[in-house]
This record gives sequence, structure tokens and C-alpha cells, in this order.
Amino acid sequence: MAVTVLQFSGGIDSLCMLLLLRKSSRAGAHVVTVLTDGAYPDAEQYLQAVANEMRMYTFHTVRTERYLPHYGQPVDIVPLRWTAMGQLARGTHDVRYQDAFSCCNRAIWEPLDKKSRALDATDIYRGQRNDDRLRSPLKDGDEDRGVRMHFPLADWGRQEVREYVIDNAPHLLPEYYAMGEQTSRDCLDCTAYRADNAIRVDNLPDLEKQRVNGLITRWHRDVITELENPK
Repeated sequence: MAVTVLQFSGGIDSLCMLLLLRKSSRAGAHVVTVLTDGAYPDAEQYLQAVANEMRMYTFHTVRTERYLPHYGQPVDIVPLRWTAMGQLARGTHDVRYQDAFSCCNRAIWEPLDKKSRALDATDIYRGQRNDDRLRSPLKDGDEDRGVRMHFPLADWGRQEVREYVIDNAPHLLPEYYAMGEQTSRDCLDCTAYRADNAIRVDNLPDLEKQRVNGLITRWHRDVITELENPK
């Protein structure tokens, strides 16, 4: 029997996908989302609002831990001496860094995939677009370990997605998109993905913005140290 799973990030693309497919035979599908220990305080409330609106789906929330003290703060460029192995080799104890992809995979992507497959998914849908700067190498219709992958928004543009959501459920459009943000809000204190995340950090409450910017400033300094004084 076919089992459809829709992977929902809480962002505008995956929201558009839910709205698009609720009118199709995908009604009755499972919706799986992940909330990390760094999730925004209002994330759960927003997910509940979406679930209340789309009762044709069965919603599942996976809660995960990032274990930042152990693995380190996620960053885009990793200064090796401040990684877990670098600190072990040097016998130091200081701020620690990890690459952003490892953090996301451990706390979001892998748990999302694991839960989807635990539901015996035969078909997984994602809100990925072909013009996304970061995206899976899988294409619409590809099979991945026995599961068919679907990207119904593959050929859509950013503006087309926004217009569809505004036309069909404007009250569910997260307000932060009107504040200039372009991606879903995953972890409040994320210090990586600076190409996409700078505006999000600027929109943080003052105390949190100060803390995150402090971490980013320290990271900048450590990268320069790694490049100019590799001892």
C-alpha cells in the first residue's frame, strides 16, 4: 500500500507544497517536521496552526538535540584547531566549531528521513525548487533506497510560491518573510549559512542578536587566526 509523507520545514516552500497537495489524492498523507532544541519559541504554535488548518493530513513532530557543547557551533568555514579533534590534539578547551551541514544532518535531515521511513513511506514529497541555492542532488521522480522522491515545486520560482500562498492561505504565511527573510527559521541561534542568515540574525530580539553576533565575531577572528597563524 502506498504511504505518502510530506516533509515540512515550516518555511514558505513546504507550506506551499502542503496547500498544493491538499486538493489532490495526497490528502490523508503524513506530514513530518523537526523541532530542534534551538527552535524559535513560537515554532510549535505555528505548526499547530498549520495542523488545525489542514486536518486532511496526519502531523508528526520529531524533537531533536544538537549537542552543541560536544560538536561545536555550526559555521560555514571551520577553523580546524577549534574542532573537537583539533582541541583534543592540542589539549585545549575553548569555543568549538563544526561544519553546518553536519549539524543540520544530525539534528534535522537525518531524523526527518528516519521518521519518514519509520512510517513506511513509499513516496516522500519536499518543497525543494530547482533554483534553490542549496538543494538535494535528487531530482523529481528519483528513487532513494526504495522510496520515490517528489519535488512538486521543482520548476516554480520564489515569487510564484509566495503568490500561491498569499492566494490560498495568507494567514499562514510566516510574518518574517515580510521582514526580508528568505528561508525557514530552523534554529534561533544558528551561526552558519551567512549568505541566507544575515537578515534573520538582524531580526532577532536584542539580547539574542547580541549573543549570536558575538559568536559570529569570535568565529571571524578564529578563521583569520587559522589562516594567518597556523601553529
